[in-house]
Amino acid sequence: MIFDRIEWDEHNLDHATRRLTAAEIEQAILNAPRMRKHLSDPDRGRIESVTDGGKSVVVIVQILHDAVPPITGWEA
Repeated sequence: MIFDRIEWDEHNLDHATRRLTAAEIEQAILNAPRMRKHLSDPDRGRIESVTDGGKSVVVIVQILHDAVPPITGWEA
């Protein structure tokens, strides 16, 4: 899935990188074949993907017009 950019700020960087590194999150987003809708929030997406090193991960992102700020992620 292609996005114009992955958007980081102090808040989402601190929260999203509690269980994965920023690099792993970015790799998973860039490697994802598709994004699914979040079950409880239509403004969020769920990405099930792998890092460049082969780690299976899940990343939740906010869906904006031209960017995706990662919210959280974990190893699948």
